[in-house]
Amino acid sequence: MNTTSERPAADMPQAESSHADLSLTELMQVTPTDNADVFAAKTETYGPVGIYGGHFLGQAMAAGLATVEEHKLAHSYHAYFLRAGDPNLALHYEVTRLRESRHGDTRAITAVQDEHKVFHMVASFKTAESGDEHQPQAPVIEPPEAVIAAREERGESPFPFPVVQAGRVQMEWASPSFFEFDRNAPPALRLWMRVAPPSKTLTPRERQIAMAYLSDGPLMFNSVLPHGIPFQSHRLTSLDQSAWLHRDADPFQWMIFDQRSTAATAGRGMNEGQIYSQDGRLLMTCAQESMLRTIVPSS
Repeated sequence: MNTTSERPAADMPQAESSHADLSLTELMQVTPTDNADVFAAKTETYGPVGIYGGHFLGQAMAAGLATVEEHKLAHSYHAYFLRAGDPNLALHYEVTRLRESRHGDTRAITAVQDEHKVFHMVASFKTAESGDEHQPQAPVIEPPEAVIAAREERGESPFPFPVVQAGRVQMEWASPSFFEFDRNAPPALRLWMRVAPPSKTLTPRERQIAMAYLSDGPLMFNSVLPHGIPFQSHRLTSLDQSAWLHRDADPFQWMIFDQRSTAATAGRGMNEGQIYSQDGRLLMTCAQESMLRTIVPSS
């Protein structure tokens, strides 16, 4: 995302989509190849960020799910972003079956471009079961309709997050953005998000794939908030990400992504977040470490 604090969000450049005719579900689909447990996948153009991290997360989830029994769904994943993705290169996912049992499976999924491993995920899948429940209280914030109305009244366009490419996803700030620098403000961001209104009903697997895609979002920007402005004062990129899927989610409905940074040290920032349904059910927990390096002014 190539941006400056002086430039309004509406004027920020956005890359032209490579697959503007595809829904998010279609973009995230992976196709079996002649090699066992190897899947071909589509890329997308996200501008200066290369390939958005959630693109890898969603497609890797799709590849992992394609190798487990239909009644098993993901409950967690742990991923590393190894190299910047190139939307102009062929992309495929190699799945390794680490564990298979009656009730749970574990898969390692590696994204490869031009013989380079660019992304790696370990994901765990299990059969559904019931059990005791508790969760944090969801934040109470302005509903998305009010947030959108206020933005439109100010004459502002939606913020051009990479994830909203081709109109597949809607995201709306429910807090000041990461370009409103205040050293004394808590390092925390909130936003509303959903996949664009549906054209078809999603299966439980497709819903998990969509949630993996959404889970990256602007997480890495929380850690820079007390120190400066992304891409002006600091260089940032996602290093790794973990997530836990607590409940079935409907990504077509508005969800709260409540985020914060808990630490920054040694050129790295720690970021955490919870995704809640609009009625307050905890759907997903995410954690991500990002690079956080000060940009040294050229002499």
